[in-house]
Amino acid sequence: MDWRVVFYIDKEGNEPVKDFILGQPNGAIAEILHVFKLLRRFNITLGMPYVRKIDKSGLRELRIRHGSDLYRIFYFAYTGRKFILLHAILKKEDKIPESDKKIAIQRMNDYKSE
Repeated sequence: MDWRVVFYIDKEGNEPVKDFILGQPNGAIAEILHVFKLLRRFNITLGMPYVRKIDKSGLRELRIRHGSDLYRIFYFAYTGRKFILLHAILKKEDKIPESDKKIAIQRMNDYKSE
């Protein structure tokens, strides 16, 4: 069974990562989809420069570069060979803001509690 990439859906039916991606320029969308293919193909063995572990919670970030833009998509691996995409940002600083990590962790806990 192949690994699947799944968008987190909140209680109102919103898919924040999908909405974020669709709001980007076409070239960036193509690059993001390319990295999704790499994630599905290499699954948990995919490492730098595409994937970096965030902390001990299991949260990881997909690292995507398009031109001078740096995108980060936070996700985690879940039972049933699924990668759950939780939160996405266009990175503007060297460090990832704690508020973005908190959003991703909150969504991860929400997903696991369903």
